[in-house]
Amino acid sequence: MTDSVTLDRFDLALLAKLQQDARSSWVDLAELVHLSPSACQRRVKALQLAGVITAYRAVVPPVAAGFAVEAFVAVRVERQDFALARKFRSAILDKPEVLGCHLLSGSIDFMLRVVATDLRSFGDFIQREILSLPGVKDATSSIVLEEIKNVGPSPVLGQ
Repeated sequence: MTDSVTLDRFDLALLAKLQQDARSSWVDLAELVHLSPSACQRRVKALQLAGVITAYRAVVPPVAAGFAVEAFVAVRVERQDFALARKFRSAILDKPEVLGCHLLSGSIDFMLRVVATDLRSFGDFIQREILSLPGVKDATSSIVLEEIKNVGPSPVLGQ
């Protein structure tokens, strides 16, 4: 998203509604923001082109997709070698078991959200696919027991 994008109250209302239900019709959106359906469609297209809206997707819980294990994995890498850290970042992009990867400040370098079909496959994945990556010093896993809150969409400020 470019810094030059200015969102007005119509854009903010459209974003909030689309985050709740991306399948909303143009008519429903138009009624919400008090614009014509064609004006809503033009605005949403402009938001997509500006990089404000980056994707539309169905949200499927990991268990519904056959994954019985979900975990957060804290990874520390060698900090003195930036090339190894870049290789780690690249390698993670190719691993479908990794649903999310965040670069952190502090003592942990990366936090991964990982899924697996069972504990054995999770352990194998950590041993073979994470700990074997060049530059990885260690990894600590925390298994998700229960999801308490997963908001999903970002709050839309100004709403």
